[in-house]
Amino acid sequence: MDALEHQLGQYSQALEDLILPGTLIDCYEQHRRRLMRQASASFNDNELSWFLDMLNQLRGVADRQDDFDLLFDPIMYTENSYAWEAPPGLAIELPILNSQLEKLPHVAGEFRKIADEEITHFRTLADTYTDEAICGLALLAAAALVDCDPGITDRRSAIRYLALNASARLEDYWAADDTLWKAAGARIVKLPDLFLEQKESLRRGSLEATHGPLTEVDLTCYTEEEVKHFAFNPDKFLMSGKTKHMPVCGYCQERVANWVQFAKDAEERMMVQFGGKLPVA
Repeated sequence: MDALEHQLGQYSQALEDLILPGTLIDCYEQHRRRLMRQASASFNDNELSWFLDMLNQLRGVADRQDDFDLLFDPIMYTENSYAWEAPPGLAIELPILNSQLEKLPHVAGEFRKIADEEITHFRTLADTYTDEAICGLALLAAAALVDCDPGITDRRSAIRYLALNASARLEDYWAADDTLWKAAGARIVKLPDLFLEQKESLRRGSLEATHGPLTEVDLTCYTEEEVKHFAFNPDKFLMSGKTKHMPVCGYCQERVANWVQFAKDAEERMMVQFGGKLPVA
């Protein structure tokens, strides 16, 4: 097992940017980062830094974030989501966004109070920025949240969108009581087939220079029997002729790693049971 883990570590470190998404949440994260890069292309680094500082003023000293990827991070709402374990897919279910919740007529009380205060506060912070800049920043936020219908049409709607979705106070409210979000229902985000796209990119020669051309076999996931076989027989894995798939498939890496961990845990339990020594067969 040590040989297999060493092989996995070497491959993963060298080929981190080429690994196929291993779970549904990986697909979502890859997609949203791609959308963010596209949305931020119209701004220079200084502008993005100013925007981030403005939004952090809204959040407060205790809740500052270092980049937009963390500031507009829907992943914080998915701690118990099925998507962390689900295989790659084309759609993910996520909690409704604050900006969507605020539009619902029955939402009132503490949420409405905080929302109105945050909008008023952010309107003051954004006063020196042009309409174009504020709308562009709101579209960047929508990209980070993978919101395909943000409803950003003018400065007013952009300010509301940014204030609600960047609010640390609403994050705290959700953490204390998420009843409103759950009652409102989930949003379904459709994803491109990132797994297929990445496979095709790899097939076109991304790894050819160091590992030779990739074939369909190299891009085919291991069967459950192969996963168990490789996990318990690392030497046979290294001689199987199927090692090229491992560095590019996060899904299969996770499956093999789970069985490796299972074997380790079983060995530790046996050692405890037999006083620190494994029984002789």
